[in-house]
Amino acid sequence: MIRTAILLLAVALTVAGCATGQTGPLPAVTRPNEASNMTLYRDGSLVGLFSVMTLRLDGREVYRLGRNQAFSFRIDPGEYLFDFSIGLNECRRSYYVKPGRSYRFRLVPNCMVVEDSPNYYQESGNF
Repeated sequence: MIRTAILLLAVALTVAGCATGQTGPLPAVTRPNEASNMTLYRDGSLVGLFSVMTLRLDGREVYRLGRNQAFSFRIDPGEYLFDFSIGLNECRRSYYVKPGRSYRFRLVPNCMVVEDSPNYYQESGNF
C-alpha cells in the first residue's frame, strides 16, 4: 500500500514537472502601436522527447514548450535576451526586436535558432 502511494506520488510529481504552458509574466506592452508579434516554437525532433523546453525572456521564465508546440505574444521593440533550455542544453541569444514586425523562431534543442519570418528575408536578402 505504501509502495503504491509513493509510486503514484512520484509519477504525479514527474508529470507536473513536465507541464507545458505559460509559467511567468511577460513584459507589459507599453507602446501598442509599435509592438511586434513574436512566435517561438519547438520542432518535433526526438531530442528531449520526454522533456519540456523552458523559455526565459531577460532571465525570467515565461513558458514551457512540449514537442511541436508554439508560443505567441506581443512585445515592445528593443533588445531582449532569449534563453531556452532542454535537459542539459542551455541556449542563449540576444535579439533586437524592431517596431511593428512579426517574428517566428524555431528553437532546436542543439541551440540553433531558425528565423522563419518574412521580415528576415526582406531585410537580409536571404532567399
